[in-house]
Amino acid sequence: MPVCKHIYRYTLKVVFDVKQEEKVKLMSDFWVGNFRVDVSRAQIIVKDDIISLEPRVLKVLLTLAKTPGEVVTHETLLENVWPNVVVAPNAVQRCIGQLRKALGDDAKQQKMIATHPKVGYSLVAKVEWPDTHLLEQAANPDEPQYSGKSAHSSNNSKSNNSKNEHRTKSIFALLFSCVSLFVFLWYFLPTTETSPPLDRLIPITSTDEKEYYPNFSPDGRYIVFNRYVSVCENELWIKDLSQNREFKLIEDSGFFGPAAWSPDGNQLAFTDIGGCQAQIDLDRCRNINAVSFLLAKTSPQVPRELLACQQHNYGAVNWLTNNKVAYIDSYARQGEVKSLDIDSGLTETLFSDTSYVPQALIYSQRNKQLAITVHDDMQNTSIVFINSQSKAVKHVQLKVPNDYSDFLWWDPSWHPLKDTMIATAKSSLFEIDMTGTVIEYPITTVADLYNPIYHPDGNKIVAVMGGVNLDILEFTFEDKELTSNNTTQMNAGKFQTRHSSTVEDFQAKYQPETDNVSFISARSGGQQLWFSQNNQLKQLSHFDHNTRINSYVWSLNGQSLALAIKGKLQLLTLDGEAKTITTPYKIIDVYQWYNEHEVLLSIIEQVSEQFKTHQRKVVLLDINTGAHKVIYQGFSHWAQLDKEQSLYYTNWDKRLHYFQDGNSSLFAPINGLNISSAFKIKQNKLMLYSEDKIWLYDFERKALSDIAIPSPPMRVAHMTDIDLTNKRVLFSIFKEARKDLVMFQRR
Repeated sequence: MPVCKHIYRYTLKVVFDVKQEEKVKLMSDFWVGNFRVDVSRAQIIVKDDIISLEPRVLKVLLTLAKTPGEVVTHETLLENVWPNVVVAPNAVQRCIGQLRKALGDDAKQQKMIATHPKVGYSLVAKVEWPDTHLLEQAANPDEPQYSGKSAHSSNNSKSNNSKNEHRTKSIFALLFSCVSLFVFLWYFLPTTETSPPLDRLIPITSTDEKEYYPNFSPDGRYIVFNRYVSVCENELWIKDLSQNREFKLIEDSGFFGPAAWSPDGNQLAFTDIGGCQAQIDLDRCRNINAVSFLLAKTSPQVPRELLACQQHNYGAVNWLTNNKVAYIDSYARQGEVKSLDIDSGLTETLFSDTSYVPQALIYSQRNKQLAITVHDDMQNTSIVFINSQSKAVKHVQLKVPNDYSDFLWWDPSWHPLKDTMIATAKSSLFEIDMTGTVIEYPITTVADLYNPIYHPDGNKIVAVMGGVNLDILEFTFEDKELTSNNTTQMNAGKFQTRHSSTVEDFQAKYQPETDNVSFISARSGGQQLWFSQNNQLKQLSHFDHNTRINSYVWSLNGQSLALAIKGKLQLLTLDGEAKTITTPYKIIDVYQWYNEHEVLLSIIEQVSEQFKTHQRKVVLLDINTGAHKVIYQGFSHWAQLDKEQSLYYTNWDKRLHYFQDGNSSLFAPINGLNISSAFKIKQNKLMLYSEDKIWLYDFERKALSDIAIPSPPMRVAHMTDIDLTNKRVLFSIFKEARKDLVMFQRR
């Protein structure tokens, strides 16, 4: 076996060297017909059109382009593009479809890519590389290459080649023996299956409504889920898998949280806020309710209240026993995990730590472990395991892959038979073990996955699949003088669509002093910054496909933008050039380009190296010198500075706060308004959107006015920018959302 070990290392080195040569070669641009492929930017360019490719799609194209005209099998594509990864059956077909679309081809014409049924694909278009000699040498390594040497040198070379060939054959013979032994041991010794079941997809729902939060009954026959009937109102439904029928669980609609089954399957518990108006009146105050499933099978039920909210926000309900539930009790940003004894009404605190914010909660009846997902001040995600019987506590930090370092919503569920959990992010499933190790299983054929739950047999997973479509709408208005009650009299305004696609287009902002608009869109596969000028659309950024743009702002001269991405500040020019500003702290958001060289940021900074403590701050950063000035110490959701450098910010309570001379208070002129969008300070005016109105506070006149917005054609998600000079506003609008329940299982 030691010999095998050395042979294995030698082989790895050979493979690594070959891979490095291929990598250098393939990083060059090449041509497929009239299409230029920019490998470094993952783009296909023809004339003035630029088409961005997903990384996997580009790898498929590169694999085909290495042997143009030859058939590349499905197995080869899977091995090259998805090594050691379980993917959906039609992953290759999906990538080929995207390539054909990008190359102006289709399955009927097959002028660029030919399909060989049940075998694979071939790239039939002409392929040209910058150095065709390298390509020919790579494709025909056994053919003699002209070197210009004499015949004598050639004979010596043949002799040396013969010796090398004999040595190589001996090495590979020994290597074959080692590999054979490894395969024998791997095949005949017992192994543990760890990969989630992904090779068959079955639709569970297919309505026009949006379904969320599926959960299997303990016997696996039923699935409870939430079906939304409006933006802030849903219903609880049951799907009987054995009879393929659905029935309502609750008589009336409300705003219900995920439903949890009691261990015996006779009851379901969930949170409820009571609908759209109740959300406004009660300020997100959620009760914990329960309902009898046995009675609901005959007719929809009226739930009974287990715990009144009392101005707290309850969530993440889980059953510990048939008469005890665990839940997260949160108020503002702080939270605790508690349990409620239904018979006695007594509550008990199970977890409380001011250093962490509980986010999600899941309980395993098998191992009696309560898993609590928490965040610290640095936005690190950890899982706290609490044994419900021994009360033992184990804290592990989640080892999140680098591509998902800025993804904060980890809501796992337990495997019913093993000490592992399953979670989702974007279009991947993630397996998490008790050490916090995370293994990714990409599913390239879906856009987004949510709420994965294992079937009790451990061989099936139900999840939510689908995405949200956001469009950019512009509202223009004309106003007159303020009336005596400070309400702006407005002539009839109008909405018009500025940008629309089948994916998310959002965070639109006006380029200063122009009619041009920038926005974030996933239309090229991942979040990128786009720029619209004179009705011509251009992709400004070329970040990797897993990048999430937290926020961005325009410079005052409109020639560059500052973006908060993965804890860094990026400066982006209109030519697409990106520059990273290095800082010793983590950047969460960029709020405002305050003057020519200073930007207002939300950061997380280490305040004690000894105790590893950190603090949220709002600072002014000089992008030329790197120096920063602390404006406010504490959490902020959004913030702006006025011309006197007084700070206005929103907190978890969605109220506008005013900070000056070290003191913070609610901003009295608009006290009572719920602020969910990012507000602006421009032209010495404070502008925000709340309760279907645009509110304007004039700092000089100390007067508050409002502009009523007529009902838009779709629901407003956020106000993203306002231009008072030209009397226009940009909104992100929910156009549609498709969320269906699907099941993954083995064939």
